[in-house]
Amino acid sequence: MSEKKFAIVLGGGAARGAFHLGALHFMEEHNIQIDAYSGSSIGAIIAASHASGVKAKEQLRLFSSKKLKSALKFNYFKNGLIRIQRDHEILNEILPIHRLEDIPKKVYITAYDLKKKKLHYFDKGDTHILCMASSALIPLFKPISYKNMYLIDGGLFDSVPIKPFDKKIYKTLAIDLFPKSGNLEKKKKNPIKVLKKKLFTQLYENHIFTIENTNQYLSTLELRDYSMFSFKELDECFKLGYKEAKKHFLSST
Repeated sequence: MSEKKFAIVLGGGAARGAFHLGALHFMEEHNIQIDAYSGSSIGAIIAASHASGVKAKEQLRLFSSKKLKSALKFNYFKNGLIRIQRDHEILNEILPIHRLEDIPKKVYITAYDLKKKKLHYFDKGDTHILCMASSALIPLFKPISYKNMYLIDGGLFDSVPIKPFDKKIYKTLAIDLFPKSGNLEKKKKNPIKVLKKKLFTQLYENHIFTIENTNQYLSTLELRDYSMFSFKELDECFKLGYKEAKKHFLSST
């Protein structure tokens, strides 16, 4: 039987995504081949970008640039507080291949359709629109209209989306930007009260599924010290991702 392909699953977490980039940079330096990607929110953008050939340090430079800030505009009195200019040049730099099916490596982008109340794992379609949809964290960002769907951040329902990968074909590494203290388990006697609503229940169950079914899991409680909505700590978060990836891969060899 042939060796399994290696897939990485990149979780959502806004500015904490620099942790993903640090881990990817370590993998680049050590020639660790990635065959497929799946991502939610910022993880979707980083996954599609890296699979398209944009190196981790180049992504870090782009995410740290003034260009990115200029692409964000206030969306006064409309759905969402902020919108992203889809025609801004920086999107072509971050996401140079415009169709998911044209990216040389398999990529799955997670987004949720508000109309049909359905979670999608897209592997075909407009890269820019679907990555923006996967990152449309309401009410901060405006939902994205696409092919009769009204799409929002897939990370609200599946923050570390491992489900697209068949365990018989892929060996997976899940990188989680929302670390948990101790083992993440369902409690039989005292269910978590805040998980009563469908959104939180589905998110919790999908997170459990990811942790129980991934071959490798990478996270650290130190991520809690990093803001999701500040660009001031990107370099430090990048270094943390590199350090934790180094620790992870050296311990697994």
